[in-house]
Order: sequence, then C-alpha cells, then structure tokens
Amino acid sequence: MDKDAELPNRRSPQGFSLLEVLIATGILAIMCAGVLTVKYKIEQANREMYDRTVAFRAAHQAMEVLLAEDMDLMLLQNGNTFGVTNMNRRNGASGKITITDLNWTGPDKAYEIRIEVPELGVVLTGVRARS
Repeated sequence: MDKDAELPNRRSPQGFSLLEVLIATGILAIMCAGVLTVKYKIEQANREMYDRTVAFRAAHQAMEVLLAEDMDLMLLQNGNTFGVTNMNRRNGASGKITITDLNWTGPDKAYEIRIEVPELGVVLTGVRARS
C-alpha cells in the first residue's frame, strides 16, 4: 500500500506559507521594538546618572574647599555660583552656595553650608563652627 494514500492530510515539505512568514516577522518585529525600547531607557538612565555623579563630585569639591578656607573667606562665598562641566548636557549645570548662621547660643558660632545643583537634584549640607 502507498504511504501517501494512508495519510491524505499530510502536507508535502514545500516550506512555509506567506502567512506563516508574515506572522513570524511581525512577532520578531514586536520583540525587537521591545528590546530597543529597553536599551534606549537604560542608556538614558546611564547618561542621567553620569551627570548626577559629575555634579555630586563638583559639589563635594566645593564643600571641601569651603571647609578648608578661613572662616571669614568662607562667609564671603555665600550666594556664589559655580559651573559643573564635563557632562552629557550641552550647557552643563550650575550650583549655588548658601551659608546660613544657625544662631547657636553660647560662645561658638555655627554655620550651615548648603551646596546645591538643583537641575540634577544634588544637595550637600555641612556644618562648620567658629569658636
């Protein structure tokens, strides 16, 4: 008996139909779009974190300079701004120095030093006392 006669519904091995290829291509396109979207979001987050790290380092360096300066020179820096460069942003960012008298009672005076880079949400605070 002939094998083809026994299995009448069996297809011959001619390959995939156009519809099957289109469905597989559509599924692959959807998967690629998802992967590319995730890749873009990760790169965007990486650039933002790099900029925040650069801004934090600049603010930290400004804080170290202020804490090492003479107290009178430090107080003159109140309200000054500084630039943050080497960032992914074209224009960089700017930071601001704020020095506030804490009005402590007693023989010591204390000042809060606040350094901010508001565009990136970086804030550093420190306290320095004068006896």
